[in-house]
Amino acid sequence: MIKPTKQLMDLREEEYDWDEPYRGRNKFAVGLLWLPVVFIYLMDIQIWYSIYSSFVGAGVGLFQHLGEIRNIQQLSLRFQFFASAIQFNLMPEEQLMTARGSYKAKIKDAIHRLKLRYGFGKPYKKLESNQVEAHKFALIWNEIITTFREEDIISDLEVELLELPHNAWNVRVICWPCILLCNELLLALSESKELVDAPDKLLWSKICKNEYRRCAVIEAYDSVKHMMFEILNVQSEEHSILSAMFQEIDHSIEIEKFIKTFKMTVLPQIHMKLIKLVQILTKPKKDVNLVVNTLQALYEIVVRDFIKDKRTVEQLREDGLAPRDPAVMAGLLFGNAVKLPDPSNKKFYRQARRLLTILTSRDSVQNIPANIEARRRIAFFSNSLFMKMPHAPQVEKMMAFSVLTPYYNEEVLYSKEQLVTENEDGISILYYLQTIYDDEWKNFMERMRREGMVKDEEIWTTKMRDLRLWASYRGQTLSRTVRGMMYYFRALKLLAFLDSASEMDIKEGVRELGSMGRDVGLDSLNPERSPSPRSLSRASTGFLFKGHEQVTSSMKYTYVIACQIYGAQKAKKDPRAEEILYLMKHNEALRVAYADEVSTGRDEKEYYSVLVKYDQQLQKEVEIYRVKLPGPLRLGEGKPENQNHALIFTRGDAVQTIDMNQDSYFEEALKIRNLLEEYGRYYGIRKPTIL
Repeated sequence: MIKPTKQLMDLREEEYDWDEPYRGRNKFAVGLLWLPVVFIYLMDIQIWYSIYSSFVGAGVGLFQHLGEIRNIQQLSLRFQFFASAIQFNLMPEEQLMTARGSYKAKIKDAIHRLKLRYGFGKPYKKLESNQVEAHKFALIWNEIITTFREEDIISDLEVELLELPHNAWNVRVICWPCILLCNELLLALSESKELVDAPDKLLWSKICKNEYRRCAVIEAYDSVKHMMFEILNVQSEEHSILSAMFQEIDHSIEIEKFIKTFKMTVLPQIHMKLIKLVQILTKPKKDVNLVVNTLQALYEIVVRDFIKDKRTVEQLREDGLAPRDPAVMAGLLFGNAVKLPDPSNKKFYRQARRLLTILTSRDSVQNIPANIEARRRIAFFSNSLFMKMPHAPQVEKMMAFSVLTPYYNEEVLYSKEQLVTENEDGISILYYLQTIYDDEWKNFMERMRREGMVKDEEIWTTKMRDLRLWASYRGQTLSRTVRGMMYYFRALKLLAFLDSASEMDIKEGVRELGSMGRDVGLDSLNPERSPSPRSLSRASTGFLFKGHEQVTSSMKYTYVIACQIYGAQKAKKDPRAEEILYLMKHNEALRVAYADEVSTGRDEKEYYSVLVKYDQQLQKEVEIYRVKLPGPLRLGEGKPENQNHALIFTRGDAVQTIDMNQDSYFEEALKIRNLLEEYGRYYGIRKPTIL
């Protein structure tokens, strides 16, 4: 194109049939020659812009850590860093930075986040069971799993696979969720068979390359030891034999001569017998004779095959590995020593089921939880904690805020008639919900049976309120919004407890939760029981609170529903008024504002804006404020603008407006302190006023 352009510019004796705009030069002809090139270049700019924008978007996503944890599999690889991320982002700083907005503080914070993201540095490598950070993480994580179970998006089995159980059997490592330990023990067994003559240090270093494998091996060994001591009479000779056997194993591990002392090829046989023993113990009907036979078989394998150096009966007696009485040796060992725990000992059998899962799981449980919504929420929450966010202050120092929800005359709770009434297509609301949320319906029925339901027909009688709540939480109802917004109050109480509790209080709380099991939190959901201040939030950790957490949370959070015609609904005895009262009764931080119309005689009326709550001591609705209005409320469309009369009853420095049919999650409510800290940051010339 350049050569023809020069030739055109150099021509002097050409003639045109049109008027020449530039005489003596051929600029017009050159322009016509280059015009298509310009158009093509402009089209290429769009292509280059698309390429450039993709690189920019990838860079922004990379630096903001968007989508780094997209599923449960990726979370399992970084779960131990996730535990540190909760401690780093959700727990308040112990020592505030001297110059919080300075470049030095920002660089220091960036370095900390880099260490957290990749696990650099000692604080972010491993959590051990004796650290208070591990107990705090266990409380938060288990509370998230409990809310999932209350919402029926996971089953009881999935709770056991996802939770961080209390270290009830003196395990030396942190008890990670079972979904992280599945198949790890079997992989460690296969490694031990490959290195039958290798030094102990080499085998153990290979196992320790995977943190979950290391924890699975140690937890399985400690759990087996504790379980066997638990099922044997302490005064029996068999208990002493078992103690001597474990002492010899522990000593060989301590001096790093385990492989020289024992045959690694026998470990699979011991593994199979242990599986059989635990399976017998976890069955509803336990056969003591089968337990005795399995223990006898285990004893024979260990004494005759597992120990490399063959020993005579006399040598075994000298080492404490055989009974002193030859008659007992000739008879059936363990015959009179087995004493199974009582069936009411839920802690023992819960730990036994966990041990069975670690021993038997051959495939990593990648489809747990099965519910897509639960998987999405876990992945989103875990990924968000690796992103940049303001540090959380203590609950006592955080910014107070309120939530305001407008309500007129929509559904509060679905009634029985609404659930069973069929539309023109012959489909009822309940049938539709059972079809769409099939797995959640099964989880709901499982929860009802655990809470005392014997026959499925009881769902229409004694469990009718639970059924209505289950359906209402999946529809466009006020109860759904109230449950979601009250997660703020529940989260603040838990965070306030973690802020002020001592290390002993936190450890004691985890121990009590572990001994009481998940039934604590789920039983408090029973709406037929009269609510108490500790069960109002329906939190499994509610019994841990000492009182000031409730007060602090009430000072920092208020939820106001602007029910414009609530007074008229009460006067007409509308069922919706009773349902709103039910919500106030079971949610202590909930307030209801409404416009009241009072007749004063002679066709005169006075108008008031009223705020009410439910008093737990008086067991009735009480009036907090009554503000006289100059006249009737009639602004704009009538409904939306009229909710502004409730704005005067909100408290705090921030107000969140939520529509009537919205929802929220407990795990996201844990980040409310970080979100409110955005109001204290400068973005440009001033601090933000709207987020």
